[in-house]
Amino acid sequence: MACLNQCPAVHARASSASLKGAAFSRTTRAVRGPTRTVTHAGAAENNTVNTATIEKKDRKASPLLRGGTLQGEAAAGKDASDKFKAMAAGESTASLQPQVVDGKFTEPRWKEGRWVLESFRDSKGNMDWDAVITAEMTRRRMLEGNPIPSVNEDPVRFDTSEIPWWAWVRRFHLPEAEKLNGRAAMLGYFLALGVDKLTGVGLLDQQESFLGKVVLHVAVFGVLLFRTTGDFNKYKNLFDEATFYDKQWKASWEGQVRPSEKE
Repeated sequence: MACLNQCPAVHARASSASLKGAAFSRTTRAVRGPTRTVTHAGAAENNTVNTATIEKKDRKASPLLRGGTLQGEAAAGKDASDKFKAMAAGESTASLQPQVVDGKFTEPRWKEGRWVLESFRDSKGNMDWDAVITAEMTRRRMLEGNPIPSVNEDPVRFDTSEIPWWAWVRRFHLPEAEKLNGRAAMLGYFLALGVDKLTGVGLLDQQESFLGKVVLHVAVFGVLLFRTTGDFNKYKNLFDEATFYDKQWKASWEGQVRPSEKE
């Protein structure tokens, strides 16, 4: 009977504790502008409600939200085309597109049969010869697909010799040279490791050995002769062309008795 009488009191204390715990765990947050309001349901004896306001500083917008950290032509990236440079600067790209109108090549930088070189200078005043080469290549590629007659009234006065020789070397030869040097180094190192494994001669000692020099020349000349996978077909076609007439001559004598050279 005593236990039964105490049970309601125990039950009430447990219920009160659970309500207080629930009051502590109940939290409401509301973000309004630069401040954050946090409301806690009070757990005091008088069940008061305490409200605390926490100041929240505005975060600086990230570069992605700001559209990047670079502005103008620099935002287009390294070695960007004129089209993307104009897009980064907020200009219209329709006027930069080369076209063939009424049998004439038209482009804003092409006037009186030549490129206006001053229009290819960057923001620092330096001449962008790569852009000149790209524009001339685009013009010739377009004329290959859309041939137009050459008339005396509209002669082409631009000559590629106006572009400095070092611009051609930097544009076409240096990237090719770097690629070939890298391939020769990788292939030569791999072959040197094979020689070291088979003969026991180290990498340094191979520079003075006959076999090491042979492997070195094989690597260098192999890379120069076979620069791409298409070179295999090129040499195959060259061999077929060199032996074509000999095969044709032999085929013409099939089924016939050939006279001897003595006769």
